[in-house]
Amino acid sequence: MQGEFDRAGGKRPAKGPVTPMFRQLMLDTLLRPRIAARAVLDLGLAPGPLMQAAVAVTCLGMVLSYAAARLTVGGVDAVTAAILYDPLLGAAMQLGMLAFAVVATALVGRQFGGRGDITGALAVIVWLNVVLLALQLVQIAALLVMPPLASLLAVATLVWLIWAFACFVTELHGFSNPLKVLGGVIACMIVLFFGLTVLVAMLGLAPQGGG
Repeated sequence: MQGEFDRAGGKRPAKGPVTPMFRQLMLDTLLRPRIAARAVLDLGLAPGPLMQAAVAVTCLGMVLSYAAARLTVGGVDAVTAAILYDPLLGAAMQLGMLAFAVVATALVGRQFGGRGDITGALAVIVWLNVVLLALQLVQIAALLVMPPLASLLAVATLVWLIWAFACFVTELHGFSNPLKVLGGVIACMIVLFFGLTVLVAMLGLAPQGGG
């Protein structure tokens, strides 16, 4: 069993009341993602509560995305609008993407010698989505007071997410260097993007060209 200091070289969040622990875990996720990933995995959460949390974050994410779309100057593209304005379809698609990401994170990592499992992958991905909800709230606040800042925050969030996910995968599978995981993370993102594009086209949501 590991000691007070983990492989990332940082000190684990101390156990205590839920609210301070939540704040510390949120801060660690933003600034020290490997430490946060280890803390999440050490909670040993069961699949049942994790799946309930996945549904909850998906629903909240849809609500916040809808609010952001309403505040965006000039509106959003046709595909995004079609997803957001059909909540059941949007939630189903997001849950499907989350499930795909969980399975891919677990199975692809194990193909490269990792030791993570589906439950661990679900835990880290659900927690990353919780943090993304907080960042969405910040972006919505920026849309209200300074729209150009919201665009910069969106770019910063994407860059952070790629790095944080690589760090979380590193801890999940017991890899040594998150930089070596980045290539796989980017590849998975490309697969997810094209998978979503194909799904949108199959559902007839892609914008049609003018005749």
